[in-house]
Amino acid sequence: MKTMDIAPIIVKKLKDKLTDEERFYFDAWINDSEENRSLFRRLQAVKKRGGNVSEVLELDIEADWHRIVARSQLQKRKTQLRSFQRFPLKYAALLVVGLALGLGYLKYGDDTDSPVAPTDAITLQLGNGEVKVIAPNEIKSITNKKGSVLVKQVEEQLDYSIHREDTELSYNTLKVPYGKRFTLILSDSTVVHLNAGSSLKYPVKFIPGQNRQVFLSGEGYFNVYKDKRHPFVVSAGGMDVQVLGTQFNISSYKLDRKVSTVLVEGSVMLYPAQKGDKNGEGTLLQPGYKADWDKFYEQIEFEKVDTHTYTDWVKGVLVLKRTSFKQIIEKLQRHYNVTIENRYEKLNGQVFTATFDVETIDDVLNSFTLETPFEYQITDNHIIIFPPK
Repeated sequence: MKTMDIAPIIVKKLKDKLTDEERFYFDAWINDSEENRSLFRRLQAVKKRGGNVSEVLELDIEADWHRIVARSQLQKRKTQLRSFQRFPLKYAALLVVGLALGLGYLKYGDDTDSPVAPTDAITLQLGNGEVKVIAPNEIKSITNKKGSVLVKQVEEQLDYSIHREDTELSYNTLKVPYGKRFTLILSDSTVVHLNAGSSLKYPVKFIPGQNRQVFLSGEGYFNVYKDKRHPFVVSAGGMDVQVLGTQFNISSYKLDRKVSTVLVEGSVMLYPAQKGDKNGEGTLLQPGYKADWDKFYEQIEFEKVDTHTYTDWVKGVLVLKRTSFKQIIEKLQRHYNVTIENRYEKLNGQVFTATFDVETIDDVLNSFTLETPFEYQITDNHIIIFPPK
């Protein structure tokens, strides 16, 4: 089942249009906490008055999104500690489901959409489930069970363009942790740059007669090899981006409400992922524009942008353009592989414009204090932000 926020399920419940599967998740969500039950009662009252339920949910989402995420992460850490106790497996499974629902989304059916843990290891999962650690400074060949070369690694790049043997569809998944980036050359010579905290699931070899489809969680910059007979499709966060040959950036981190596609050159078509037929009507994106797919409302908004703002991360440059401090925290955590605890809530609404490349996290935070004073403390990879004294 595709990832979705619990909000669309709530709306369908209010319209008495739930499927059996959605009813299962709704029941689990509403039984999870009194807070959830209180919200649903409020929505029922709004509906009874003839009000706009979606607007109420919208107000709650932006205010509560990060609070819910933070609470869920705390619950996950507690669950990890409790997992050492001898819980029956069936109860442990129910506990994990409850945590996922408390976070406000359901897991994708494929591996790529699992959140990438902020560890130091870049990992490659092969089609047989074997996981290999990729050290960025190595030059080596990775082989399959038959001993044939599957992919060649040259430092911070994996190259599949040399592999021509497979006739059956087999997937690999590359996961890039916080604080690192990595590059892939797919079997068709398409080049993919993966940003920190991202993963990509892709075929070892694209099969003739089929679309070239990959699955992204996080952020990737794609330079797609042109092949009119085999459209290239990136599935990310409930949106499919279909191209023939072009350069574009997709940002689809799990905890973000929107999937953003920025087109550098060429053209792409955007489709909701649930539409299996790509011959129908899609939405065309022009170069120099950004499309934001709202996973909650399932709507697309367009904006003309400076593409460098959204693509310079490929060069190791962090570009912030009128970005709220709350969003900046997320970007810094991924870019520098740190955790940031903000105890100065007034900062969240502050907006900054800046560009960083070789600066340390200490340099970056200090530059922000020059515009809006605050105190901070760095202990290993953990940062706490305090109000100014």
